[in-house]
Amino acid sequence: MLGASFAMPRKEGESPELPLDVFPERTATYSLPPFGNDLEAIMGDGVFPGLGYRHLQETVNVDYSLDGGHHIGVDFNCGDFDEDLGTPLRLIMNGVCVFVGDGDYRDLGKIAMFCHRLPDGTLIYTRYCHLDSWDAEVGTNYRAGEIIGTMGKSGWPNGFSHLHFDAGNRELFERHWQEDPWWYPNRAPVSYINRFFVDPAELIQRYLRRLKNSPHIPEE
Repeated sequence: MLGASFAMPRKEGESPELPLDVFPERTATYSLPPFGNDLEAIMGDGVFPGLGYRHLQETVNVDYSLDGGHHIGVDFNCGDFDEDLGTPLRLIMNGVCVFVGDGDYRDLGKIAMFCHRLPDGTLIYTRYCHLDSWDAEVGTNYRAGEIIGTMGKSGWPNGFSHLHFDAGNRELFERHWQEDPWWYPNRAPVSYINRFFVDPAELIQRYLRRLKNSPHIPEE
């Protein structure tokens, strides 16, 4: 049943528990951008890091020299500086919330994690990071387009608000995120990163449904 909860709601500021290993009740039949109507318009350009990184883009120091790492996931934003702070964020596809946690002491800050079942049965996990707040309960199933939190810069106090969004496979969840939901191996070889993570922009694009005027398209 949609909205059935299998765990007690977790409030912001509470010590995070480990992610819940539950599967979604609804298969993901289409995807949406996390906000806005144009996926390309809300992503960094893949060239200038100041506009946000794309998946596996080389990361840089403050002087724009390469720091030896690669960005995992995509940075989404829709304004200059902190103009987009508090922007409501959608769930990109049907799924169940498996974790929310307040990690201001970690670089990714407040996060919300979801499990999705693709049409071929594959399980994919998505992680919304740097949240200003979350509006999701662990164990609850949500439809594509439902609001699950707001954009922020938690864990990134000297930077600008944006959504860091990454996605990975079942092995990532079992081997790493179940033990450390903030795990982020950006200094690992690209071949190792590719073992666990997928390009979230490609994931969204693969199942993207053209948006109408409404910010939420109900399931048909």
